Amino acid sequence: MRRCTVKYPGFALLLGLLVTAPTQVVAQWYDLNVSERPSSDNLDLEIGRDIYQESCWFCHGEDGDGDGPISPYLFPRPRDFTMGSYKLRTTQSGELPLDEDLFRTITLGIDGTAMPGWEPHLTEEERWQVINYIKGFASDLFEDEFFDPYQAIVAIGNPPNGSEADLVAAGKIVYDENKCWECHGDFGRGNGERASGLTDDWNLPIMPANLNVGWKIKGGISPEELYLRFSTGLDGTPMPSYEATVSEEERWQLAYYVASLVGDVESDRSGDGVIIKAHKVPGSLPTKSTDSEWDAAQEIRVPLTGQATYAPRWQIPAVTDIAVKVLFNEDEIAFRLAWDDRFADTTSADSVLVLAEGWTADDTYPVLFPDGQRMRGYFSDAVEVMIPVRYEDSPILPHFVYGNPGNPVDLWRWQADWQYKYGSNESMFELRANGVESPPKLHDIESQKITGDGAWVDGRWTVVIRRPLNTNTGNDEVQLHSGSLIPLAFHVWEGNNGETGLKMSLSSWTFLDLHEPTEISIYLVIILIILIAALLEFKIILWVRHRAVSGKSVGEGFSSMINKG
Repeated sequence: MRRCTVKYPGFALLLGLLVTAPTQVVAQWYDLNVSERPSSDNLDLEIGRDIYQESCWFCHGEDGDGDGPISPYLFPRPRDFTMGSYKLRTTQSGELPLDEDLFRTITLGIDGTAMPGWEPHLTEEERWQVINYIKGFASDLFEDEFFDPYQAIVAIGNPPNGSEADLVAAGKIVYDENKCWECHGDFGRGNGERASGLTDDWNLPIMPANLNVGWKIKGGISPEELYLRFSTGLDGTPMPSYEATVSEEERWQLAYYVASLVGDVESDRSGDGVIIKAHKVPGSLPTKSTDSEWDAAQEIRVPLTGQATYAPRWQIPAVTDIAVKVLFNEDEIAFRLAWDDRFADTTSADSVLVLAEGWTADDTYPVLFPDGQRMRGYFSDAVEVMIPVRYEDSPILPHFVYGNPGNPVDLWRWQADWQYKYGSNESMFELRANGVESPPKLHDIESQKITGDGAWVDGRWTVVIRRPLNTNTGNDEVQLHSGSLIPLAFHVWEGNNGETGLKMSLSSWTFLDLHEPTEISIYLVIILIILIAALLEFKIILWVRHRAVSGKSVGEGFSSMINKG
């Protein structure tokens, strides 16, 4: 097979584009309106090969075996086409996909992977041409009438009668009885007891889906889509088909239950955006994440992505959003930070290894699959809040990855290993960073003012970080003032995913609103002014009408009023 001669941007740039943002799906996979499949007379292998070599081979390999030059940097690995095994299908477990199934996947991409949707880049005809070529990698299967996938289509009927609430409740029973929690966890966060040891058909590590994160669920989150997945399975993965073992009614119930896990999480979040509204309380701030005082604060979900600016860049972040609540009083501020994490990584790693893994790299992107196995470093889970030191004095924000020389940032960090080794308050650090040339440095011991606590429950960390608004150290540290709009960003490390140092999830700059709530007396004054103005206007209208009825001039009336005055 000839090598692609089409000029293409550098692999580092391509990889960054593929892995630093989730696939944006514009329609549910099964609901996509698929154009009519062309006849074989209108398909040309040469055309399909040219499209494949221009757009596909660098991930899937020249021979379609999933071993392209970018594949060692991707997790999960690109699909091996030579086996004819595909996740997203409308056919029974172990069967080939329909051509229409392949069209849907190429058009929309696959959520939670580096496979993008190609609709903006390839015409419908080009997509059909490349599908015809891809099937040629397993031609012995696709050309054998015995394996005709059109004879193995899974029928999707109608959901059973009953309210959605009843279906969800019944689905929870199906979830438990069929031990879905062994992989996906009690609350669907992908943290079941078998999660850490799962592998795919190529003996590579694979993680069960976090059913709380809708955009990572492959193939869609509607009950119809989920019913289809439970019926077909995801070939090549440990996710089996339940068509033979779970009744049609129970599969529908399970689908409604799993769909509710996504809906519940989304509805629990009050809003998404770049402004985090802090809530002022009159008394002391909470010390634990479960304290009831947090109920008064608005929760904002802040999106995270992999650190892809400086080497070692991190293309497979485990944490993709963090839920933030903020409370403050006259003296202190408290953050409650929560994120999904399958495993509580609380073991301290060797400091030399942490430094080597996190701040140096032979390549721009770490290779994830040396010798066919995924590289896994094990480090501590951690989170930090980053704030520019001179946010009040400069309109220019420092770089969102640890600032710049001359424009430093302060960091309020919590680490799981230190909490479990020394206790809650010993797990908190205040650090200073002046760019990425070297790791952040600890503040002096007398400047360590933050306290807090972290707890991991059912696949989710919740961490509280508290600090005085003003530390009385002048410009040497961040000083917070009520009434300010404060830029801040977040960094999260998932130790089991090999994250440490610059290999992390991070946010861009967002803003914390520390304005105090307006006193109710001000609202009362405004309302009183409005009422007085309305009453005065009403009296003027009555007076004008009275003058008109009596045949008197309004102008004369005003002149008389002025003269009397």
